[in-house]
Amino acid sequence: MAADLNGTISALKSGITSIPADAAVSNIESWENELKDAAPEIASALAQLKTALLNSSATPDSLSQLLNSLGEKTLSAGAGNAQAEELGSLLKQAGSSLG
Repeated sequence: MAADLNGTISALKSGITSIPADAAVSNIESWENELKDAAPEIASALAQLKTALLNSSATPDSLSQLLNSLGEKTLSAGAGNAQAEELGSLLKQAGSSLG
């Protein structure tokens, strides 16, 4: 798997603001490619987040909304999978920390 679930969880645990934008975009692209067929709704949410980061015009509030939405989608799609549920929760926490 190109996208690294443990690495993503670890990065989010260290705090969303500690992740350099280029590293975040690279991670997002990896997940976007991994999920484009299996979970297109999550891939779409990832694309929106990536676009916001690349445009440099994203506000903390807009990033918060995108992360919360992505967290909800991840929790829903990953129900019953402990790591996916942890990732979804961390994404929502990251969103809450910005909003």
